[in-house]
Amino acid sequence: MTDIDPALRDEIDQPPAWMYPWELGEGTTTPISHPELPDVHRTRLELLEGPVRQALSAAGPNARVIDMACNEGWFSHRMLEWGASYVLGVDVRDRVIRRAELLRAHCGIPEERLQLRCADVFDLNTAELGTFDVVLCLGLVYHLENPVGAMRIARALTGGICVIEAQLTTQHEPIVLGNGVSDVYEESPASYAARVETDWESDMLASVGGVVSLTPNRAALLQAAGAAGFADLEVARALPGHNRQYVLGDRAVLLAFPTHRGGASSSLEAH
Repeated sequence: MTDIDPALRDEIDQPPAWMYPWELGEGTTTPISHPELPDVHRTRLELLEGPVRQALSAAGPNARVIDMACNEGWFSHRMLEWGASYVLGVDVRDRVIRRAELLRAHCGIPEERLQLRCADVFDLNTAELGTFDVVLCLGLVYHLENPVGAMRIARALTGGICVIEAQLTTQHEPIVLGNGVSDVYEESPASYAARVETDWESDMLASVGGVVSLTPNRAALLQAAGAAGFADLEVARALPGHNRQYVLGDRAVLLAFPTHRGGASSSLEAH
C-alpha cells in the first residue's frame, strides 16, 4: 500500500463510522460502527470462500464478479485477490462509493479491474451488463421492500454462482392466513418481518430512504430464491467458531446456482 492520501485521511475520521476495519498502514485502521462486525465479515468470508473460489477457477482468467451493495468494497477486493479479472461494485450510497474509490486508489487497484458505480440495484440493466461468474448479494435483501425482485435481478446476472447473505427471523412455525373465503385458512412456512429503518441517514448499514424492510425467515429466503429462478440452493453450514448469529440461524449464507449440480460439498447443507 502507498502512503495515506490526504483525501482518504480526511475521510477516515468523518462520520458515519465505517463498515470494515481497513488497515491502511502507518498504524491507521478505519473506525467501525460495531465491534461484532469483523466477526460477521470473517464468517461470511469463510462460508463463501470455497464455492466462490471454485467458480472463479472454473471461469478461468477472465472471471467476472458483480458485488451488489458493495459498501466500501471489502469483498470486491477479496474477489480480485482470489482470481477475478474484473469486479463491478454497486451501491446506492454515494458516500460509501466515494470511500470505495479512495480505497481502490490507496491499494493501487486499476480502475479497469474494479469499477465502482453509485446506483440502485433495481436500476441495473441486466441485458447490458450480461452475466457474471460470481454474484455477491451480501447484507442486501433484508433491507428492501422488494427482496424477491432483487433476487430476480441477481438471478438474471448469474452465470455461475450467486451468494445471498441475509439476516433471518426466528419464525420457524408456519403462519396462518386467510385466502378469500370466510373461516377458511391455510398455513405457510414462509414469512417476513417488516420494519422501517428510520436511522438511514446516520447508519450506512440501513436501507436508504426509510423504506419498509422485509426480513425473511429461512423458509422465505429459500422460497424467494427458488421463485427468482435459481435451480439449486444450498445453505452454507456454520461451524463452531463462526459468528454466533450464523450458528443460531439468525443469519445465513445461501449459495444459489442457475442450474442443477451433482453432489455437494461436506461443508454445505443441502435443501
